[in-house]
Parts: sequence; structure tokens; C-alpha cells
Amino acid sequence: MLFFMLLKIFFARIIDVSLGTFRTILIIKGKIIYPAIIAFFEVIIWFYVAKEALLVKTNTILVPIAYALGYATGNLIGSIISKKIINNLYEIKIYYFNKKIINYLKRIKINFIIINNKYIIFYEKEKNLCHILYDINNLSKRCIIYKSEVRKNNSLQYKNIVL
Repeated sequence: MLFFMLLKIFFARIIDVSLGTFRTILIIKGKIIYPAIIAFFEVIIWFYVAKEALLVKTNTILVPIAYALGYATGNLIGSIISKKIINNLYEIKIYYFNKKIINYLKRIKINFIIINNKYIIFYEKEKNLCHILYDINNLSKRCIIYKSEVRKNNSLQYKNIVL
């Protein structure tokens, strides 16, 4: 009986905290409606789990451990879910670039802008970015890469411009 209650607490906390983590990330990204809906279900789950955990008649350390493990696992799962669902757009600036980097960006069909022959700017989704930045770093150990998250893609339309 205790074992099943511990599992129930553990898995309910995973769901509750995953929702909370995802909700928080949505709020940071500027979303309003979805976090409010998620918060409603998150609190209902939390209320019933906390109530059940506090009403346990046995004097065992296993209840807070199941509660804490569910919380920690929920943070991990919520972060993974957020990363999969929310595909952020990043602005990349490359200082001290060379011809190899320009040819590489053209080859993989990334549109870019070269500003005053000092740096390159391009925009890319997070899911593709890790591999691209790794390749760029291998093409020039001298280059400096600056990455910043862009809130919104304002339909940037450009094709390999030199300014």
C-alpha cells in the first residue's frame, strides 16, 4: 500500500513540476494565455499530491524522498519538453571571419549579412545551431561568435548582403 502511494506521489510530482517548468519558460518567452491554463491544472495536481503526502499515517522518510525525487525529475522533464517544443530563434554574429566561413554558410544555404567587413550576422533556429557553430569554430579558431536569442522573427528577408 505504501509503495503504491509513493509511486503516485512521485509520478504526480513529475507531471506537476514538468507543467510548472514549461509554464515558467512560456512566461519568459512572452506567452500569456497558455501559462494561465497550465497553472490551473498544475495547482490542482499539486494540491491533491501535497494533501496525500501530508496525510500519510506512517512515520517514514520515504514520503518526502518520493516527493523530492518527483520534483527533481519534473524539473528535468519539463526542461526537456520545453527545449523540444519551443524552438528559439538566435541571432549569430561572427567577428574575425574568413572566406571559409562565408563559403560554408553559402553551402548550407544560410542567408547572412556582412557589416563593414567586420562581422557576419545570420539568424537560425536552435535545433540547427549547435552543429553549425561547431563547424564554424573548426573553420576558424580565431573567430569570435556572439549568440543572442531573438524574441520574434520579424520576417527578416535578405540574401547574402554586404553592407
